[in-house]
Amino acid sequence: MPSNFTHLHLLTSYSLSCSTINIDKLIKQAKKNKITTLAITDHLNVFAAIKFYQKCIDNKIKPIIGCQVPVKYDQLDRVTPNIIILCKDIAGYKNLIKLLSEIHVKKEKNKTASADIEQLRKYHNGLILLTGGRFGILGCNLLSEDNSSKINFVKLLKEIFQDRLYVQINRGNNESEKLYNNKILIIAEQLSLPIVATNHVLFLEKEDFDAHEVRVCINKKVKIDDRGNQKEFTDEQYFKTEKELKALFVDIPDAIENISEIVKKCNIHINTVGYHLPLFNTPDNSDVDKYFDIIVQKGLETILEGKDDLDINLYKDRLKYEISVIKEMGFVSYFLIVHEFIDWSKKNSIPVGPGRGSGAGSLVAFALNITSIDPIKYNLLFERFLNIERISMPDFDIDFCMINRQRIIEHITSLYGESKVSQIITYGTLSARAVIRDVGRVLGMGYTYVDRIAKLIPFSVGITIDDALKQNKELKKEYQNNEEIKNLIDTSKKLEGLQRNVGKHAAGIVVAPGDIDNFIPLYRVEESDEIVTQYDKDDIEKLGLVKFDILGLRTLSIIDRAIKTIKEKHGDIENHIDVQLSDKKVFNLLQQKLTTGVFQLESSGMKRYMGRLKPDCFDDIVAIVALYRPGPLGTGMVDDFINNKHGKKINYEHAMLEPILSETYGLILYQEQVMEISRSLANYTLGEADLLRRAMGKKKKNEMELHRKKFIDGAKIKGIDGMIAGSIFSKMEKFAGYGFNKSHSVAYASISYQTAYLKTYYTSEFLSAALSSDMDNTDKVISLVDACNEMSIKILQPNINTSGFNFISIDESTTLYGLGAIKGVGSNAVKHITDERDHGGDFKNIFDFCERVSLNIVNIGTIDALIYSGAFDVFEESRLAMKKILHNAMLYGQQKQNSRNTGQQELFENKSESFSITYDDVNSKLKIEDTTDNRLKSLSHEKKVIGFYLSGHPMKEYQDEINSMSIKSIASYFNELYSMDTDDDFSEHGTVSGVITNIRSQRMGQDRYINILTIDDSTHRLEIILFSDIYEKYRNLIKENEILFFSGVIAMDDYNGDLSMKATKVIDMESARVQYSKEIELFILPEHINDNILEKIVSILEPHKNGKCPLTIKCLSNQHIVPLNLDNQWLINPSSNLIKGLSDLLGKENIIVKYQ
Repeated sequence: MPSNFTHLHLLTSYSLSCSTINIDKLIKQAKKNKITTLAITDHLNVFAAIKFYQKCIDNKIKPIIGCQVPVKYDQLDRVTPNIIILCKDIAGYKNLIKLLSEIHVKKEKNKTASADIEQLRKYHNGLILLTGGRFGILGCNLLSEDNSSKINFVKLLKEIFQDRLYVQINRGNNESEKLYNNKILIIAEQLSLPIVATNHVLFLEKEDFDAHEVRVCINKKVKIDDRGNQKEFTDEQYFKTEKELKALFVDIPDAIENISEIVKKCNIHINTVGYHLPLFNTPDNSDVDKYFDIIVQKGLETILEGKDDLDINLYKDRLKYEISVIKEMGFVSYFLIVHEFIDWSKKNSIPVGPGRGSGAGSLVAFALNITSIDPIKYNLLFERFLNIERISMPDFDIDFCMINRQRIIEHITSLYGESKVSQIITYGTLSARAVIRDVGRVLGMGYTYVDRIAKLIPFSVGITIDDALKQNKELKKEYQNNEEIKNLIDTSKKLEGLQRNVGKHAAGIVVAPGDIDNFIPLYRVEESDEIVTQYDKDDIEKLGLVKFDILGLRTLSIIDRAIKTIKEKHGDIENHIDVQLSDKKVFNLLQQKLTTGVFQLESSGMKRYMGRLKPDCFDDIVAIVALYRPGPLGTGMVDDFINNKHGKKINYEHAMLEPILSETYGLILYQEQVMEISRSLANYTLGEADLLRRAMGKKKKNEMELHRKKFIDGAKIKGIDGMIAGSIFSKMEKFAGYGFNKSHSVAYASISYQTAYLKTYYTSEFLSAALSSDMDNTDKVISLVDACNEMSIKILQPNINTSGFNFISIDESTTLYGLGAIKGVGSNAVKHITDERDHGGDFKNIFDFCERVSLNIVNIGTIDALIYSGAFDVFEESRLAMKKILHNAMLYGQQKQNSRNTGQQELFENKSESFSITYDDVNSKLKIEDTTDNRLKSLSHEKKVIGFYLSGHPMKEYQDEINSMSIKSIASYFNELYSMDTDDDFSEHGTVSGVITNIRSQRMGQDRYINILTIDDSTHRLEIILFSDIYEKYRNLIKENEILFFSGVIAMDDYNGDLSMKATKVIDMESARVQYSKEIELFILPEHINDNILEKIVSILEPHKNGKCPLTIKCLSNQHIVPLNLDNQWLINPSSNLIKGLSDLLGKENIIVKYQ
């Protein structure tokens, strides 16, 4: 007969503050020890309840769900002891959910969440209570203080729980344990309460104790050495076998027998079948179904109004069919709820996307304005969304403007009531790199030392430490040869993947048909003080509750911002959503590959395909959105699609395929086409066709064989040869693996078209909006600035007297840089600056600025960033000079502000005059020379705060020289690539030059790394790939902001479709001059012909004598050029120092280096 033994007090890693127990490993250990019942009692939560329950059922283990709950046993504010609550049945489970929700919702800030006696009385039904062990109500300070209040509390618990109250007893080798246990036994006898043996399990094996201590330290943010005298836990708190626990309590057999009694009492069944959908309250309290019929019919009438070319009966029949399915499946309220919050959003000027996913295939959704896609026009199938033969919850994925998404969540909460709506929890875990850093910190190891080990873990999503040890030989070597690192990694492996913290899902909310705590427990997130569900989105769906994803799409915010700007400048314009999808100018933009900023069409690879495809209709955009994915790209489908569009003969295996596949030029591209082929050629219903589509996608072999037979048999009935039918089925099977949801593709293609339309007709407004929306993403800003240049729009540098936080479209060819895009300049500072500017007028100089703004809000870091970005260039002083006088200016400004605050009078009546005198006085002492070095230094600072070069470019200092070397620009290579009419690989050996703007390393397979540099030559950027041997050879040259020359093969990068160079040689400017130079000409103007200047020329030339490059000096006198003949010792080395020195002395235009 199987034993009823289990551990009734066991915490998993979901307790967050302690425990290293993973549920999967717990179940494995239970099966190993032949334990057929498991209980979990996490601290103040049941996060793991549904996962634990399902995994236990799957493994034929009886689950007991419980919780460790602190209790407040008197009115004094002291340490709260714990009790253990176990669910006896489903009523107990529901009461535990209610109790936990109430504890968290009512928790006061900075107070411990706990239950009081009235809450326990209120929710006691169906619950079993244990006294909590050593940290329980009969544990805390039991030996050292008066316990009358605790005893009285237990008496009250006995009145409430009666035979469902047990006194816990532990034997875990704790301090004073014998004395404590003796007292426990006496109290139990006095109160006539049964004893039950527990072990307060926190880890699976005894040797896991040290790892558990580290886990506790991570949570407490202390080092292991700080817990040397801890008395909280012992190494006995592991998952003991029945034999081990029985041996501990051989003298108290009742304590073991009562485990079995409790296990017998606990029988819980959680229903995970069916749905719990919220009910929609109609505005006039009418019948929901009737209201649904009315507004759907009205929506259809609006669609059909004035559309004489539409087949009215087709629309009516489709709507009638969809309504019947929605009603039969019980989803009327769901549709109405989604309709309501989308309608509210639109009425409140919150941009809403056209829909995404399969929902766009519903005519009802279109009639309700949930989507803006006509499914009949685009041959979209309702069964792809809802299928009566495939019972599943409908799931509308709706995009909203990023900025206003929270308003929609607040509206839904307000409409349905806080008690019925909640945001959803997420669980953060200890990832491979993070756990190594945390464990290293706890063990007291140096940060740099641990960081080096952590960085040996390849940067890959979901990678484990074991994966890293297999992939990285250096990490494995360190692990094998260094005992300290071995201990670090072994400890980290025991904690890896455990739950670390909780947060709030960015988009998900759940709406229940009644109070949410009738279905799901609630939890208060300590850090943010927000209420969320205790179950994550997967468990919520498993319980049949409806989840809504209020998704944020940045592109909608861009469109909205652009439209508002256009209306402000040009008055009302045609609604961008209603534009005709056939504008030739829009398609011309796409064909010219000017798609940066255009939704879904802006990557380099997509641009090349746009150039080759030459889209001229909306269907082409729909198709390319579906095709540009790893699956189709790897099969050659894109090339076939393009070739077929441009005239390659298409052979259809059967004439019935042509009307289905003609829009995709003979290719099976969409899942809907698989369904249509099955219906038209093999007599499938669309419901059956949807099941076939799913089976093909999941590659279920047995199911596919049944479908093959059904398809061929159905085709034969239609008069199609069996061989042809089999061949068609095989092609469907092949392409279905890459087939895309057409509904989603149409919806997203419509946004692509809208953005392309705006870029075509309102370029400056659109790109300004895009720049403003992405100003926190430097790479995106750089890309959009390039797009402005492509479209002949000039980006004006930031200006403290005209710029706002966002980018501003000045006119059709000019955009003003936003102050908010400067690194180190926050929104509060910008608001303060612009408010003062609006109030007091333009700032006159840096002293005026420092006097008028609060230097607490606009601090020195902010002003530094404003100076270096060029925002203060309007003051007509060099940036380096302004930086030098900034300290004086801030002291002056603070002094002026202090004087005003204390009521002192100004020395001068005319304030600006006093500023000018002070400013000029200081500035005259700190004049900065306009040299090459200072210009480059200023540009370097600009790049740091803006992210790229805006007002100038380091390459401009050397552009004439580099052009003379016959080195092609980076842009010229990209132009060659984009002009290619085929997808043949581009490859060319060459030399490029540019300034290094970024350096990073990347793992390439096991123990192989490459270094990737980004260089910018002012015409374009290019990634330079250096393999480790090449990098080591030239590493001393490679520094950010250095101008270097790279030689190698320029080819298309398989990863991103862009060009990159695999470099084999790297040289600096010095070496390039030596390599390419043929002669140096030095022109001396009449004003320079004096002893002082000539001596300086000689002193500059002297260190560079005896080189290889001839020097010609030409004196200009009375419009004549007099050459000076020099002997061979004046052959020189044309170094950078020489060129800079001569340029600064004589002027850059008077030094000419002649190249090959």
